[in-house]
Amino acid sequence: MRFELQKIPKLLWEIIKSEHAVDALRNTLAVIIPIIFFFYIGWPTTGIGVGIGALMICMTDLPGNRTEKFKAAWISTLIFAVVAFVTSWSAQSTLMMIFTVVALTFLLTMVGVLGQRMSAIGLMGIILATFTIGLKPKNPLLYANYIFLGGVWYYVISLLQIYFFPYRSLNRAISQTIRQTADLLWLRSKGYHPTESLAGFNSQNIRLHLKLANQHELIRQLLLSDKRTMQQRDTKAQILLEKSISLIDLYEQVSAVHYDYPYLRKKLAHTGALPLIKAGIEIMAKMLRKPSQALFEQFEDIKVVLRKGVGSLTDEQAAIVSQIVANMEMIFDLISAIHMPNVVKQHDYIDRYTDFLTATPVQATAIKKHFSINAATFRFSLRLSALSLAALLFINWLSPQHYSYWLLLTMVIVSKPSYGQTLKRNVERLSGTLVGLLLGWGLTQIHDLPLQLSISAVGLFGFFAFNRVAYGISVFCITIAVILCLNAYDGNLWQLLSDRAIFTVGGVLLCVLATFLFPIWNAPRLGDLFTQVIDANLDYFKAACALAPFDLEKLHESRLARKQSHRHLAQLSEAIQAAEKEPLRKKLNWRLIKRMQLLNFQFNVLNANFASSQKQGLTLLSIEEISNIEGDLLQLRNRIKFTDWTNQKPLPEKGEKPLNLQEVCRRMLALTN
Repeated sequence: MRFELQKIPKLLWEIIKSEHAVDALRNTLAVIIPIIFFFYIGWPTTGIGVGIGALMICMTDLPGNRTEKFKAAWISTLIFAVVAFVTSWSAQSTLMMIFTVVALTFLLTMVGVLGQRMSAIGLMGIILATFTIGLKPKNPLLYANYIFLGGVWYYVISLLQIYFFPYRSLNRAISQTIRQTADLLWLRSKGYHPTESLAGFNSQNIRLHLKLANQHELIRQLLLSDKRTMQQRDTKAQILLEKSISLIDLYEQVSAVHYDYPYLRKKLAHTGALPLIKAGIEIMAKMLRKPSQALFEQFEDIKVVLRKGVGSLTDEQAAIVSQIVANMEMIFDLISAIHMPNVVKQHDYIDRYTDFLTATPVQATAIKKHFSINAATFRFSLRLSALSLAALLFINWLSPQHYSYWLLLTMVIVSKPSYGQTLKRNVERLSGTLVGLLLGWGLTQIHDLPLQLSISAVGLFGFFAFNRVAYGISVFCITIAVILCLNAYDGNLWQLLSDRAIFTVGGVLLCVLATFLFPIWNAPRLGDLFTQVIDANLDYFKAACALAPFDLEKLHESRLARKQSHRHLAQLSEAIQAAEKEPLRKKLNWRLIKRMQLLNFQFNVLNANFASSQKQGLTLLSIEEISNIEGDLLQLRNRIKFTDWTNQKPLPEKGEKPLNLQEVCRRMLALTN
């Protein structure tokens, strides 16, 4: 907890200077301007309705290109208007209202199968229905028009912004990917320190790779799904495309820096090469963030010294150092290409880049498979619908409290598919609410209404700024804003504070218990996910074997295979992280799971190094060795299906042989014996 608190000042500064602050300011103004305007002219009900419409709609405005944002604009405004009308209209009958909200909860949760953006629209639609229950509008049609107007008002601002700054989200994603790749280089440099401990190195390495895999997926989605931009092929679009391609290739080369560090340290001890390699990688990390002539000269000096030193090394040592230096040179060239992209060359095959887009269920015509009791989204929809039913029964028959709808609101917001996600969200919600209530009560003692409302606007800004990066702080901010605004509008401070506390605590407890209703456990999925990773690594290895210098067709196939392998490794990592927090985690053999995960990751990394050599025309493996590796992976695939991950058997010794593709396969097979 102390460590987390120490990170808060740094996080605050990063948020303030980032584009999150710009988005938060835009959202805050979009919400409060119509409220202030309509209150000023004497239409408070209209102001509240339009403000809520803008508030709901802005939470669905995820990073995207012009095409995606335009689609989201009309889809979300129409859905929200319908939800507002139907929920408000159904309130004339208690049973009708309960049935309507429960049905909407199920349907709007199921739309999550259509992608992250639709999932956000569905979630906010459910929250809008919850707000509607609390507001109790008298005229359903007029209320729906207010919500529609709020949505239109917000998206006019958002679409104008994307019109004048069409590549804003993409530039942000590229900048973030550059920073994370530099972090990965810094981490890799530690492996070349002669004495620095490698404890926790592999876990940090995998976490960074998971982040980078997600960032590259976002870049592909932002750039390649915008057909208008791809067809125009203007200079700006070409620059961003070149940067994106170079970043993906850089990711592969940075992955190839990974070696068996204990073995490497032992072989290069007392040669003087390790500190130079470490310094060179650190310089490249700095160059990636902010290039300069001085850094360029330092890197060239280190490269010259390493090249000269090869002559005094043994043949094995010289081969290792030469390969590392060659890899560093390719990384340096890619860093230069990122900061000085070449847009002169024409990509006749540019349309093929759309192959890298991950298909949504609509594109894959696979929506039906999600309507199954075994499907995660279907089970979560049933669970959230059951929670909604329980909350609505409590609200209507057991509780006369004015703010009892906060119970349902808390449940909808903090409920997540997995147990670990729900638990984490609940802790953040509870801590942020309680601290916010305490400070909010203190601020209400300041008898200066304009000052209180100004502070509430700052709280709303904080809610938007931290919502996706630090949820606990976001809850703290919105709690202060809610307490100050509702106290000014409705009064009855103690009921306000007590209801907020009671219904938040109640909602949190019910959500934790509900995770056992239609549960979504990740542990039983690990076998299938390992199988998918092995299949993807095998496909990537075959694609790497087929590579040849200047063969663009094979290069394209290799990149596709690499992307799929990274995607499956990311899915496996996410499932393992979630399974570690589940109630039955103590029954699993975590040493076995983590060892198998690491070896699959190391195979992928070593394969990236192999692919890099293949592109240069260097032959590292014989036909017999390639055949043996493919056979080992097929054998491993068959064995992994029957592996008992709960078996607390002792693991075989790692041995002292250097890590290569054959050795990694041997170690994985040994784990499944």
